[in-house]
Amino acid sequence: MKKSLFILVAVAMFATLLVGCGTPAPVGEALITVSGKIGKTNSGDNYVLDQAAFDAKSVELTYNDPWMGDGLKYKGILLKDLITLVKPKSDVTTVSLIATDGKAFDIALADAKQYNIILARWVDGALLTEANGGPVKVAYSDDAKATYPDTQWAWWVVEVKFK
Repeated sequence: MKKSLFILVAVAMFATLLVGCGTPAPVGEALITVSGKIGKTNSGDNYVLDQAAFDAKSVELTYNDPWMGDGLKYKGILLKDLITLVKPKSDVTTVSLIATDGKAFDIALADAKQYNIILARWVDGALLTEANGGPVKVAYSDDAKATYPDTQWAWWVVEVKFK
């Protein structure tokens, strides 16, 4: 009797573990919604970058910002790392950064893989505010500026779409 009860409890615990393994971790409030032709999602057809994702995947690099000054330390997620994370489909050629007003800033996928283009959440250790382009803005490394002029520095970015 004890052996049968032990086996029944063990099977129930194992089944509970298996069910739990298939459940995705809850996603917090979206800072960036990644959409379009992507292979990996965590929220329906999209991939959501919440504060926890930024906390876990961010890097800090120095950028010369044409609007806020040179030598600023921006911290956020590099587009090239986002590409690795969401695995765009093989026919994707463009990464479109979409701001709250609907304006889109297009970047060639090859350039997004090559340059240190960052979805910045922090500047010099402080969270970006709405007044300085936050909660997320895009910053370009100096080597990308020949291709992407100052007008490509997108503020108030809420979506990244792979097309």
